[in-house]
Amino acid sequence: MASLFSEISRAFSPELPRDLGDMDQHLDFILPKVRQYGEDLSEEKFWQGKRWKEIRDAEGFHEAILHIFNAGGEYLLVVDGNIAKGSWKKLGDHNTLILELAGKSELFDLRFLNPDFMILTKHGDQGRKNQRRYFVMLNEPATKSGGRELDWRNAMEKLFNIWRENSFGLLSWIIFLIVLGVILYFSL
Repeated sequence: MASLFSEISRAFSPELPRDLGDMDQHLDFILPKVRQYGEDLSEEKFWQGKRWKEIRDAEGFHEAILHIFNAGGEYLLVVDGNIAKGSWKKLGDHNTLILELAGKSELFDLRFLNPDFMILTKHGDQGRKNQRRYFVMLNEPATKSGGRELDWRNAMEKLFNIWRENSFGLLSWIIFLIVLGVILYFSL
C-alpha cells in the first residue's frame, strides 16, 4: 500500500529539473523544499553512531570516505579504510557542529538531516573561494540502490523525492479518488 501511495504521489508531482547543473545548484533548488521535513542535531538518534558516506560531484572523486560521529564526541574520518580520529561537539543550541581533526577545527552548520541524509555547510562563503558549498553525506546503506552505488545525481533525485512524497501526498490521493470516482460514475 505504501508503494502504491508513493507511485500515485510521483505521478502527480513535478520532476526534478534536468538543467540544474552541478550538485551545489541541485541543493540550492532542493534544500528549501525539504528543509521542513528534516530533523535537528538535538535528535542524535538520526546521526550519531552511523556510517555517513560522503557524496561529491567531482569527476576525479573515487575515494570511499566515511564520517562517523560517535557518542561522547568521538569523530572518525575513514578514507579508503584508513582511520583518522578527531572529535566533534555541538555549538550550544544551534544546529552547528565543530569538527576537530589533526589540530584543525572547522565550523559546520546543518542544512538538512533525516535518516538517510546529513547535509552541512562550512561557515563562511566557500563558493567565493572556489570550495564546495555543501558537505553531503548519505547513511551508508542508503547509498546503494539495486545492488549498485548511487552517484550524486541519483542521490539528488532521492533527496528531491522527500519533498515530492511529502508535499504532494494528500493532494495526489484526493486527485486520484476524484478521477476514480469519475471513472466509476461514467462506467455504470
